[in-house]
Amino acid sequence: MSLSSSSFFLSSYLTEQLSSNHYRIGQITYALKHNHITALTIEERKTELGSTHWLTLNRELAKNKKIAALKLGNWYQQAAKQKSNTKSISKAIMWFEQAIRLGSKQAIFNLTQLYYRQGKTVTAEMTLRALPDVLPDNELAVAVLLLRITMAIELGDVTRVKSLLKSDLLKLYGNAQTKRLLTDIDRYSVIDDSSVLTSTTNNKIDLNIENSKNCITSLQLFATSLSHLKHLEMLIKGFKEQQKLAEYICLPTPRYISIKNLDCEAQAQHAISCDELRWESVAKEVNTRHIGLMLKDGGANVHLGILYFDVNDNTDVFSHEVSHLLGFVDEYPLIKGHAKCQGIQQKPFAHNMAVLNRYYHGEQQELRASILINIPWAHSINASTPILEEIRTGSSKKQHWRLGTPKGYANQIGVHISESCQKSASIESLLDNSIANFASSNIESAYASFKPLSRHTQLRYFNDDFPEEYLGLLNTKPYDFLMPSFHYNIALALYKQGQLASVKYWVEQAAKWEDDPVRKVYILEGAF
Repeated sequence: MSLSSSSFFLSSYLTEQLSSNHYRIGQITYALKHNHITALTIEERKTELGSTHWLTLNRELAKNKKIAALKLGNWYQQAAKQKSNTKSISKAIMWFEQAIRLGSKQAIFNLTQLYYRQGKTVTAEMTLRALPDVLPDNELAVAVLLLRITMAIELGDVTRVKSLLKSDLLKLYGNAQTKRLLTDIDRYSVIDDSSVLTSTTNNKIDLNIENSKNCITSLQLFATSLSHLKHLEMLIKGFKEQQKLAEYICLPTPRYISIKNLDCEAQAQHAISCDELRWESVAKEVNTRHIGLMLKDGGANVHLGILYFDVNDNTDVFSHEVSHLLGFVDEYPLIKGHAKCQGIQQKPFAHNMAVLNRYYHGEQQELRASILINIPWAHSINASTPILEEIRTGSSKKQHWRLGTPKGYANQIGVHISESCQKSASIESLLDNSIANFASSNIESAYASFKPLSRHTQLRYFNDDFPEEYLGLLNTKPYDFLMPSFHYNIALALYKQGQLASVKYWVEQAAKWEDDPVRKVYILEGAF
């Protein structure tokens, strides 16, 4: 019995011929028809990257060749970046995993990077554990080390960061990327031990805080990852270029804070809320009146001396929140039961809002004078601009008035009804009803919130301008309604936890930021 020698030797023969480039057209055609690896490889090299034929060839090769699977993973990952295509991401993961099964260490690194860029830091770290501690490829070894450092920073493991930075790999095989990372770690104060850094950059003592004459307040911003810190710097740059409030607030270089030092509730569509006692650990390192924290998710808001926002907030949102630190209040409807909307104000509390009686009776000029005392922007209201409208009440000769500048004066600074307290104040149902019975106790007790301008501003809609008129109010009374320093937040957090012995120290720290004796006493008494 005899067998064709081709059954045993044809594949080897074709490989030899194709590898030596001594093949005939018929041979490679035959080899491609039978998915011969060497023939497929030759054809793939001649094919346009990303073409349908290129993809087909590499899919066949990827069954056995790790380099082909790696190529496909990289191609689909790049395609996903360009089109934000989740399907391409899934395919990239699939092919990276195939390359890993075939023994590709580079694929482990690439898949780790993919997970990290998706925000799946924990998954990325677990993936990277599949790599051995020692890699023969020094370039890959350095890239892996830098990624490990970057992820440790985001996970808040500062001890591990310090340990990784001592690796001889950085000294022996460090590159431009290494230098950038070390500079960033130093710039953003990630660690407190500069001896482990090769960078000589020192940006910890910052900028313009003492030299700026216009700064009403200073704000130290924090973030928990290098990517967010860089985003903060871009945000600050845009804020300074685009927003009118930028000249009133000094913004030093953002600083890193370990996520392990925080305890925050941060979900989309919900205001960010943190245990503010945690800020006690960094307070002595901060030389600004206010602090801010940017997280991945969560609704922007200001609580006393601390500003919270997320990475998706633009300069309009940031400017809006900064205005709260400077003493402006939202002009959109506040939540029902908001502290500022529970009744007529005891004293002025914001540049742009007053909560006052809606109805009055008496002599107009006397009423006007008594009302203006309680309106922070009274000095900006022209004497010719009315703030009261007379109400006709039948045969009664007594003058009755409704507070509010008439629509005919809508373009002037006045006393315009505000939406701020419309969910809490009691006037809405009264506005639609007859007010003939003015003596009604319900009408007598009605109150509302008022603002200087009738038009919408950035306090109402983020993308509107911050009005020049409000800048005028700020310039006239820059410190009257300024939020207390963030030390006051720490004192309040201690008070709520019953740690009364420590409260005094922190209110004293907050009081040091006050020049006005009345505000200083107010802070020391915990009455803000």
